[in-house]
Order: sequence, then C-alpha cells, then structure tokens
Amino acid sequence: MLDLNFLKRVISSLTVKNPNFLVVEVINHYLQITLVKADFSSKNILICKNWIKELSSLEVPYLLKEVKKILKKAPKKADFNIILNLDSNLALTIYSSVSLVRPKPKELIDEADLDNLISQAIWRFFDKQRPKAAKKMDVEEIDVLLADVRIRGVKVDGHKVVNPLGFKAKSVEIYLSETFGVRDFIRGVRELMPSNKIIFVSEAGTTLSHTLLNSINENKPLFLVNLFPNQTAVFHASAGHLRHIDNFAWGGNSLLQNLNDNFKLDDAVSKTMIEIYNRNGGSPHLIKKLENIFMEECQLLANGIELLAPETGKIFINPYFNLPSCLISERFESKFNKNFKVELLSTDTVMKKTGFTIQFSKSVKKIKNLSTLSSVLLEIFLMPKNEKINYLANRRVRWLLS
Repeated sequence: MLDLNFLKRVISSLTVKNPNFLVVEVINHYLQITLVKADFSSKNILICKNWIKELSSLEVPYLLKEVKKILKKAPKKADFNIILNLDSNLALTIYSSVSLVRPKPKELIDEADLDNLISQAIWRFFDKQRPKAAKKMDVEEIDVLLADVRIRGVKVDGHKVVNPLGFKAKSVEIYLSETFGVRDFIRGVRELMPSNKIIFVSEAGTTLSHTLLNSINENKPLFLVNLFPNQTAVFHASAGHLRHIDNFAWGGNSLLQNLNDNFKLDDAVSKTMIEIYNRNGGSPHLIKKLENIFMEECQLLANGIELLAPETGKIFINPYFNLPSCLISERFESKFNKNFKVELLSTDTVMKKTGFTIQFSKSVKKIKNLSTLSSVLLEIFLMPKNEKINYLANRRVRWLLS
C-alpha cells in the first residue's frame, strides 16, 4: 500500500508555489547559510538573507559548532525546505546507471516488479560506489552513509520511458544519482535542524557540473575547475556520468605567495596588485612583470588540469577569489598540450536556457559564489517529476539513510 501522506510531502516539497529554502553550504574555506524565496512557476529566485563564515578547517566537530552558531540567527518559526550543498570532503555525488536483466521478460512490469528493480539498482550502486566514496572522503567505509538518492531516468530495452509500468522488457536500465556523506557530519546536521525538512543533499561541485551540462546542452564532455584559495578541484561531466576527479595543490594562495616573494609584499597588498593588473592601472613595466608572474602560475594550473583530465573538452573556470584576467585568455589555452577551450564560468552561463532570474533583498551585502548557490536550486527545479518512482526509491533507501 502507498503511504499517501508521505507521497504528498514528497510532491509538495517540489511543487509548492513559493517555497522557503534554507541552503546550507559548506565548501572548502567557507560556510554560507542562505534564506531563499524561489517561485518555480514564474522562475524567479529571491535571495532574502545570508550569513557567511570563513572556515579554518573542515573538521566535523568544528563545522557542526559553526553551523549551530549561524542557525541561531535564522528565523525560528519559518517552515523551510533545507538543502545541504557540501564540499567534496564531506559528500560525494555520483551520477551513473545500473543495468538489470529481468528473469521474466514477457511479463508486464507492475509496481512490485518496479519496486524490486529500483531496490536492486540502489543497492548495487551503493555497494559498488561506497568504497570509492570512502577513499575520496578519506574515511572508513563504515563512516560513509547514503545521504540522498534520485532516480534520473529509466530505459526499457534501450528505449527511454517516462514510466516503465506496463511495459514488457528483457532489461531495464536505471539512471540515478547517489550522494554519499560523512556519517558524523550528516548525523550531526540532522540533529541541529528538522531532519524531515532536509529535502536535498548534494556535492556542490558535481551539482554545479550537472546544471552547467544541462544549460549549455552541447552533448560534449566538459570540465568544471573550482579554484579555491588552497587547492583546485576538477570535475568531469558527460551525458549520464558526472564525478569529482580529484584535487591538486594549486590555488589563490599560490598566486599570492609568488607575488609576495617577488615584491616582498603581504597578502593584502598582493591582492591589490591583482586588482591593479586587472584594470591595467599600473605602469607598463609593472603590468609586464605581473603578467610574467601570472603566466608562470598559468602553466602550473594548466599542468594540473591536464594531468587529471581524461579527455579534451571545454573547461569552465570557477574562481572563489579574484582571478588575474590572463588566466582566462587564449594565452592560457596555449599552456595546454591538448586542445582545450577555456571559459570563465558565470551565473548567466549556469542559468542559460532555464529562464530564471535572480534578485537580492537590500539586506544581502555579499554572496559567496552565486553560481554554486543558484545551481543547487536549479537542480531541484530540473529534477524528473515522476512521483511514483521517487516514492519507491525513498521508501527503499530509508534504512540506508541512517
């Protein structure tokens, strides 16, 4: 029997006209909690209020303490849908598919059969990917739990269908995404807020890659390169398959350190030097010297990306700091041995073809990486709306979500 009340909650969380979202982002070097009003019918997103905390580490006890502090500032009586958008050290979202052979191909697929197929797909996916997730997040397998699962599509004998019920099939291929989380962090967050209101948990970089892939719609692989102060994270996206490849030790601090060493400056003045370069505000001699330094760093960045990239494609650079303009230029592209096209990621690129607009209330002074924030909201909007399949999936994974 279907649990109708549970099904109604799943549907309403995706279709309510003006939902309040509380988006909790823990990404590399910052914690940002944002209150959002999203009207999916008119495709308008209003950023109502946000709180930002620069982080000194990603240790779980420290993170939970900081999340708790900021949550005290959020409105207490509002009925929020909560989204967790997390760093790759805390969560890993994998998009892939599982192919299943039906023992009785001449029989129609009924609800019991579909329930069993979904259960098998989720378990096989979980069992196969959990060791990889543990290794990526640098924890033991026992410390990894399934934080979120979504059925993205179904093929019956190689043909895509909206609903497989009533079909005969020798094989069924189920496309899905699963988010694995660090157990102590996910459990700790659930204790800080109503766990039944957490409607989506994602790895920020992979979710951004997915919405970007949907937005540009070129049927070609792409790479998302997140430039953080202390490292660079590379993500790969192609039709149906998305993943975090790896990180390497190049970031904004590398630029600052090079400037510090060459000019005997501190970080604050070096950041000003980058601003001077970007507006071409210095003497020709200074601009030339800065460019030479930056191009050295360009080569190191290109080497790191090329080492991780399994194939050529378009590279979207997503900086979380003020980036010298020469890092997005034909000169930067020339640093690669392979044929890569490089483009600076913008929020407009992410939202391209969706028709969404973003507005800000007067109380919002600064947003950390709007592309990352907007992508997770677009991901919810773009999710397949097959309530029956997602109900069956949610029912089957409850015991894995603890």
